[in-house]
Amino acid sequence: MKPVALVAAAAVLLSATAVFAAERTVKLDVANATCALCGPIVKRALTRVPGVLDIRVVELEGAAIATVRFDDSRTDVASLIKATTNAGYPARVAP
Repeated sequence: MKPVALVAAAAVLLSATAVFAAERTVKLDVANATCALCGPIVKRALTRVPGVLDIRVVELEGAAIATVRFDDSRTDVASLIKATTNAGYPARVAP
């Protein structure tokens, strides 16, 4: 009977973790995006972050706004900002 109880306990723990995971959306104000190639580079950098589900990049004059939908059990806003910054485009959460 112990193996059955162990399996049941594991199932409860795993399902509880899934309950707290959620999709989130954040808008990032991305600096240094001054050319036609910048938007695609930002998008590619964000695509490589595990947990990112969808990205829309709108280029503005000298900057860009990246709207990122992600699974918060797999990544966080700091990781998204790190990805764009490492690609040469520092970002911050847009107001």
